[in-house]
Amino acid sequence: MKKAPKIIITVLVVLGLGWLFFGPAKQIGYAPDQPFAYSHLTHAGKYQIDCQYCHSTVSYSKSAGIPGVNVCMNCHRAVLGLSGTAKKDANKRIMDLYSNYWEKKKAPEWVRIHNMPDHVRFSHAPHIKALLKPGQESKTACIRCHGDVAQMEVVSQVESLNMGFCLNCHREYEKDGGRTNCGACHH
Repeated sequence: MKKAPKIIITVLVVLGLGWLFFGPAKQIGYAPDQPFAYSHLTHAGKYQIDCQYCHSTVSYSKSAGIPGVNVCMNCHRAVLGLSGTAKKDANKRIMDLYSNYWEKKKAPEWVRIHNMPDHVRFSHAPHIKALLKPGQESKTACIRCHGDVAQMEVVSQVESLNMGFCLNCHREYEKDGGRTNCGACHH
């Protein structure tokens, strides 16, 4: 009977260390309902809009940035002629964006899909710089962690983004200056 508590303690320690070193289980396939039906398949896929047009801070900031409705309306106001009487001819999804957000000067409350644990220091900027080759669109760098969102109607998490995933990539790029020391990512 004395072996049972040792086995239980051992299992708990292993699980605890696994969580500590590899992070909480990430939900591959996580695709929460969003406040507005935005299609990456249409925008990044069909119209080939580069990721950095909407996520404009990704190359110099910690965050990729969520675009404001004004970014959407830069195109949609011109493309759909959203002024005066032309509003009635616009498609329903764009009219919802226009009337529920643009006219009310309100931003959609997007639900975050990709997130790192609090104990991880992560910035998009060095990752974009390391993964982006000269002359490539930013989406080639984004695919590594986010998958090919240009082929997704609804964005979902495609990688675990746990420590093992990150370390494998850092080791691959270590010859190019990738860092695998703990202090590079942890506080």
